[in-house]
Amino acid sequence: MSKSSMSDKALFNAANVIRSYGFLDQSSMIDLLYRVVMTKKALSGKDDDCDTVYRTMQEVSATLPRFPGDADLFFTIYNALSPLDERGILSFINIANDGRELFAPDVLIEKFSEYIEAGTSKVLVTECEQYGPSLLDVIESNPKVQFTLTSRQAIRTELLSVVYAGIKNVKLLAADIYSYGFTTEKYDLIISIPIFGGRVLVNGEDFISREPDLIAVQNLLYHINMDGNLAMVLPAKITFGGGSTAALREYIERNYKIKEISVLPAGLFTPYTSIRTYLFVFSTGRTDDVVLKQYESDKPIRKSSPCKSLVVKNEILLFGDEFADLNGWNVDMAFSEEDEDIKAFSNSPVKKLRLKDAATVFRGKAVNAKAESGNVAVINISNITDTGIDYEHLDQIEEEERKVSRYILEDGDVLVTARGTTVKIAVFEKQPMICIPSANINVIRPKDMLRGAYLKLFLESPVGIKMLQSLQRGTVVVNINYKDIIELEVPVLPLEAQDALIEEYNTGLRFYKETIAAAEEGWRGVQQGIQSKLY
Repeated sequence: MSKSSMSDKALFNAANVIRSYGFLDQSSMIDLLYRVVMTKKALSGKDDDCDTVYRTMQEVSATLPRFPGDADLFFTIYNALSPLDERGILSFINIANDGRELFAPDVLIEKFSEYIEAGTSKVLVTECEQYGPSLLDVIESNPKVQFTLTSRQAIRTELLSVVYAGIKNVKLLAADIYSYGFTTEKYDLIISIPIFGGRVLVNGEDFISREPDLIAVQNLLYHINMDGNLAMVLPAKITFGGGSTAALREYIERNYKIKEISVLPAGLFTPYTSIRTYLFVFSTGRTDDVVLKQYESDKPIRKSSPCKSLVVKNEILLFGDEFADLNGWNVDMAFSEEDEDIKAFSNSPVKKLRLKDAATVFRGKAVNAKAESGNVAVINISNITDTGIDYEHLDQIEEEERKVSRYILEDGDVLVTARGTTVKIAVFEKQPMICIPSANINVIRPKDMLRGAYLKLFLESPVGIKMLQSLQRGTVVVNINYKDIIELEVPVLPLEAQDALIEEYNTGLRFYKETIAAAEEGWRGVQQGIQSKLY
């Protein structure tokens, strides 16, 4: 198949011509492309004067809404788009994308192609309307492989049938991968980027989850051959989510092999979504070992400057029992253990305990209504500052003490924010009023062998920060689950040594604050002196 007869610049110019006539959204641009492609196909060498083109368009698009313009307008659009060949059609679909639909970056298509091995004969690519001309390159470079491409959208399926009509090793299948029985075939390799990042749920299907991306995982796993692979992009939630997400993880662990989990660069699917994504490779059998990778982009990702190359930043191999020890599929925790600072901490002779053995950990209370004045103060994330807790501006609620008794804070409790863009840590000091934490705060209540202030010093150290970061879940707004915190390993020095470190820190902090205050006062004096001499 020939390369597109239109350059990228010409394609953008054609798209701008169409937009100049008021066809701004993606659906209307794809609608016009469909009318032009089907009209061109129907004419096939016949006269293409204005009237003939317009009349033919009306015939081939009789099932569509009426074209919102006259013959001259359509003829102008026809002349702009009819030079598109197969690659041009795929490129135009990409150009028309306004960010509301997922479109696979070329660099990811290249990565998928690496899983086509010497013995691969049957490949399934789901929702192929997401892919640009790079998919054609992969197909053409593997002429002995039979590719089955699925598409769910009727108009795009017909467009794609024109694109792939002349390729012998391609079969186009109108199918919904979110429903049972979309195919009876099994494949050596399945490539998929399912719907994710939205709130759409699928009803009426007997899957473990109702979320489309998780349905796709389960459904596609049924269709890999004995030695087949499923290479699939999924959002970060599959690595930590509870409920049906956790149930699906357990199902996969029991019935399939997890071969590879790769962290993809942030922003790879911009502007469709900015959530964190992972590339998974599943197969049949049991998980003996798992390859974990961290990819980074060759350059900062922007809308006008997409990722051109995936560079391996880190790569480790975990045996099955080591992978099972991860909380969920927390690959970030695995990479943190390879960090030099954390290795140094792990190898140090200092006594260490998991927090579940050295403290009680719980999450704060969900509070629905505030009161002008109440008998219980509530500490929110906004009340935790760089210098401690702002007790003067706490919200208040009116509540029976027995109903909040399990949440009442005690002197020395360590507060760690559960949600937000950054992790904040503070030590609670007993107040005249009952205080409780909000649901966005985790509370660590040290046992007798651990001081709260000492624990705060450790959690704010480079090692502690990295350990907390390894627990961060979430996609856009990160969160830390208290059930993960209890698994953290922390140093436990003798109490005398802890107290000495706390005193040393407090002495240094007081000196720092006094020095800063004196410097600021001196600077104000200099400024005032200069200002008094200006006039």
